[in-house]
Amino acid sequence: MEQHNNEDNDKEREKCPNMVLAMAYVLNQEWETPYEANEALKRGTLFPSLDKPFLGGR
Repeated sequence: MEQHNNEDNDKEREKCPNMVLAMAYVLNQEWETPYEANEALKRGTLFPSLDKPFLGGR
């Protein structure tokens, strides 16, 4: 794995001084009764409203 030092990082930042590292937009989530622990592990989420089908194979 290639190692970078702080000087390398500073040079990269100088190329795009106004670039933001990351930005996230997260909606508020209303509280709801979570799944029981075993069910949550099976479904991959604690909250029923976040239990969506996986369509990654399409």
